Amino acid sequence: MKRIMLISLLTLCLLLIPGAALGLNTAEVQEKGGEITLLFIGDQGLQLGVEYGLTPEIAAYVQIHNEATLVSAKYEYDSNLGIMLGVVNEAPFIGVNTSLPLDENINLMGDIHISLANNHLSALLEMGIGFKFADNMDLRGGLVAVADNTGKNFNFQMGIGIHY
Repeated sequence: MKRIMLISLLTLCLLLIPGAALGLNTAEVQEKGGEITLLFIGDQGLQLGVEYGLTPEIAAYVQIHNEATLVSAKYEYDSNLGIMLGVVNEAPFIGVNTSLPLDENINLMGDIHISLANNHLSALLEMGIGFKFADNMDLRGGLVAVADNTGKNFNFQMGIGIHY
């Protein structure tokens, strides 16, 4: 059942590919499991992210948003640090994903991503916090900042994370 739901969500994500920013995610990879995030980002709208652990250290990640589409692989260096490689809007990117549990119900999360498209460098920084309110769900919120050739953009984001 989980596998059918995951394949359906990934297929839906790939069919809808209008765009994505990057979402607040934990650095930890769960083999044959993962997390789904649905975030509302300031004036940019909704963002959907789906991660699936292929091995204990490697996960596939797809994210859709109205401004960008991201497809990547994530390597869990340790439970607090993940390294991501992939493409965002057909441009290569590299990123670092961090998470730090404060206690069993609160988790600090962050991302730093750099991409190169049309000879223009862009950088993204996300910082946020997740509050666990059920065994497999948490409420997430934070700040996302993007700097590129068009300027700088700051937005708040809030949403849920579902672990499976």
